[in-house]
Amino acid sequence: MSNDNLNHSRSAPVQSQTEQIENGSTSLEGKMLSGREGQYAIQHQLQTRPGVRTYAGKDLQTQTPVIIKEYYSFWWTISDIQQIELQLEQLEAIDFHSGGVQDFRLLVPQESIASSKDHRCYLVLKSPQYRPRSLRSYLETQDYLPPKVVRHFLSQVLQSLWFLHSLALYLEDSDEVQKGIAHGNLNLDSILIAIDPAIQNTQIAQFQVYLQDLQLWEAAIWHTTQPQSQPAFKIKKQKDLQDLGKIAAQLLLGELDLPEAWNPLNDPRWQDIPHDPLKQFIQQLIGSESSTFSGAKAARSWLLSIPVDVEASPTPFEADPLTERNSVPELEEDIEESDAPPTYFKVAFAIVFSALILNIGVLWMRGEPFKAPTFNQVGTTR
Repeated sequence: MSNDNLNHSRSAPVQSQTEQIENGSTSLEGKMLSGREGQYAIQHQLQTRPGVRTYAGKDLQTQTPVIIKEYYSFWWTISDIQQIELQLEQLEAIDFHSGGVQDFRLLVPQESIASSKDHRCYLVLKSPQYRPRSLRSYLETQDYLPPKVVRHFLSQVLQSLWFLHSLALYLEDSDEVQKGIAHGNLNLDSILIAIDPAIQNTQIAQFQVYLQDLQLWEAAIWHTTQPQSQPAFKIKKQKDLQDLGKIAAQLLLGELDLPEAWNPLNDPRWQDIPHDPLKQFIQQLIGSESSTFSGAKAARSWLLSIPVDVEASPTPFEADPLTERNSVPELEEDIEESDAPPTYFKVAFAIVFSALILNIGVLWMRGEPFKAPTFNQVGTTR
């Protein structure tokens, strides 16, 4: 076996480097990873945090970009790795496309690989079109994000959560259908953004937002899996909305790490943000104990009613946030412009309609009977 390759099946051992894993000095850049479904070239490291490294890579069979997440722990035993492998196998049976072609910007593993000898496991995910970066990394380059950009960010994440929370799950070897999944792990590191490199102004709201590190996979890897009962699922959905509200506040404030018990109403910087409707929306997402919205669908409906620019609506909305508007099309992009007919068309229609009513009135006052219209034949000769 070459030192530059990690050729193994799902649970076959890779080259032993446990001492280097312990101090976190090993990098897989330039190596290859082999699994049951394909072989992957590991190109360069994107992100690192305790116990996890993220790499950009390529699927050598399809020549498409992938993201490879490496999880490691020197303290994992062979039994631990086998248990992780079993749970990851079960998660691979979940179909996140729900019969369609969209996955609504969810990065879920297309393959998982476990190595008991090196105390590692790997998740291979399909990469977005443009190179993604974590929201934390992006925010580190910005003082803050303006309300227009935060509104665009919220719209995309809420759309993904709406899809995720309402997904019907058909589990392998079971006739039961589970209704929806909570993300359960929303933070600056589990949210990625991908920006077209042709766009120079990163303040323009044209990036795509992707969700990764769903709690289902994180729990399977770190041995914190718990049964997801229906009452707990409702609570987890609400927590997703609360966590998203706090993240949106971080973006507006340019704050990488908020205090655990942070409340926007008590932060003096919050009052300086010049978009009251968006701020009120975020405060409702966070709530005192839970979000005041019934779900991601209701929240996104209200978000789309908020103006992009604060000048368009100086007074904040006051309607009931629990009411879901039927005017918002399901799982479609934001509607920024009205499809109503132009003003001149309305005026012309009003004039013609008024003239018709007046003509009918004159005929009625004269007592003349209504006659059916006649049409002259065109193009005939006698």
